[in-house]
Amino acid sequence: MKPHHWPFVALGVSAVAAITAVVVVGSKSPAVNMPILFGIPLVATYLAHLVSKRAPNKVLFEFRVDPRPSWYNDAVEVTTNGLEITAMSGGGRMASTGPTRLSYGFDDLLGISTRQAVPGEAPWITLTDGRGLPVPAGDVVVLRTTSGEQVLPVEDPQKFVALVRARVSGLPEVHSTPVVQTDSHLDEVGEGPPPTGERTTPVEGPAVSLTGPPLAVRWLAGATLALAGTVVLPSVALLTTPGVPWAVLTAAGVAGVAWVLNRNVPWVWGRVAFLSVPISVIWLIGKGGYVWIPVLLVLCPMLGYLGGRMFRLGANLGRNVEVRVPLRDGSSLYVQRDRLVHKPNRAHATGSYPQAVWLGDITLLQSGTTPDVHPWPTPTGTTTFVGQNPLLRLVARPQQWILPATQAGELAELIRSRGGTPASPTRMSVEEWRELRQWAVRRQVGFMQQTVGIGKGAFIPAGIGWRLFAAAFTGQFAWIFLYLGSTGVDVRVGILISVVLTAWLLGDWWRVRPRMRVAEHNALPPGSRDWGETRPDHAPLPGWQPWR
Repeated sequence: MKPHHWPFVALGVSAVAAITAVVVVGSKSPAVNMPILFGIPLVATYLAHLVSKRAPNKVLFEFRVDPRPSWYNDAVEVTTNGLEITAMSGGGRMASTGPTRLSYGFDDLLGISTRQAVPGEAPWITLTDGRGLPVPAGDVVVLRTTSGEQVLPVEDPQKFVALVRARVSGLPEVHSTPVVQTDSHLDEVGEGPPPTGERTTPVEGPAVSLTGPPLAVRWLAGATLALAGTVVLPSVALLTTPGVPWAVLTAAGVAGVAWVLNRNVPWVWGRVAFLSVPISVIWLIGKGGYVWIPVLLVLCPMLGYLGGRMFRLGANLGRNVEVRVPLRDGSSLYVQRDRLVHKPNRAHATGSYPQAVWLGDITLLQSGTTPDVHPWPTPTGTTTFVGQNPLLRLVARPQQWILPATQAGELAELIRSRGGTPASPTRMSVEEWRELRQWAVRRQVGFMQQTVGIGKGAFIPAGIGWRLFAAAFTGQFAWIFLYLGSTGVDVRVGILISVVLTAWLLGDWWRVRPRMRVAEHNALPPGSRDWGETRPDHAPLPGWQPWR
């Protein structure tokens, strides 16, 4: 593990130690003890981190990146024999096929200097997955080697140059002219499919079968199951356990309010049903209601999940219910009231940034297939292999999606049934588009997140939902501190901190949500050409056969 990771390890260990000590020992002054238990290991580890970067004969220089995710490990090491460059995570996205390593012996160096980075210049390194890492703004180091020039956007470039010159005497200055890419904003979204395709003739496809219970039955059964797991079971468990105060029932009430707020998003009902479970379990453990614990842990999320399953793809789903449609490549399509959101599978090696289109902007919906498997690139850097199975083709202005949907015909009918009015296009310049994209990177780096990596348009799944997860986590602590308070421990500071942090996380999610939606709808830069062949009677893929 690299030294710059040590403070995060110390922080996690210190947090566990602090919480355990306060709970087990029953300290009367947790507000004093917790900062001490947090601070001492963290400070000691950080000092070790500083010392390690200055270890004899091996000095670590990290590459400049903003922001720096906790797993970031790109760096160059100055050893006794030369330079060892390791790049893998770029702006936070881990390379799918392992790290890229470059080595230069001191004998390979012909010159060294620093210069200012130039906007739009070529990536300074290409990772193993084909993603080029852009040169960040500021001073960079330029190495002239026997194999060409190498740009290094290291932190403290002047110190890096001084150290290399101290170990290799007589290195001359390098007068470097950066290579600036033309149409760099188009390069950021990758190379699109061919803009022209062969003319096609529709063929007879499989029959579209929209089946399912009526909407009223779906709501009656789904809501009953979901509310039973979200509110009823936790309330019964707490009421039938002697000694549990009535105030604890508020936890089930809060979960019920969360269900009401998400009543049109059935695919999250299983998660909502779990909200009050940790709090209920803690009180049941303290009051001896052990028989209820496995019941809540298993049945609550299961009932919520089964309630959400009532709204699977089919007929009679209504216009407001958000439907999640799993795709064959592991990604998901979310059919919302007024838009479509395509989110990738987070386990994918290369991944993709979530894309969205307004339903009113859709000009073409075709289901069909191809006899062979073909690669289909996306503007966000992912290549999906599609063919030999049902596909859904969707065109919305310059966007074009080819989705490997098992029920392609049924999905197309669901989208048509919702309709919508065309949305006003977002007016922005290329510079504003790039700034929005960089904002999304900056806002999405953090705990429990994956981020965007710019360079050849490479993106992986990203989102702002981690704030809701973190808010649910910190909100649980308020109830844990409430339980400790019932045992005589002074936990007023803990309650205050957890409540304020929960409110801040919820407020921050609400603040960034509108701008994130704009980013999802603008995967392509302004003025982009159509993404491949968009004419309805021409094929976007070789051998494309649309169905009637």
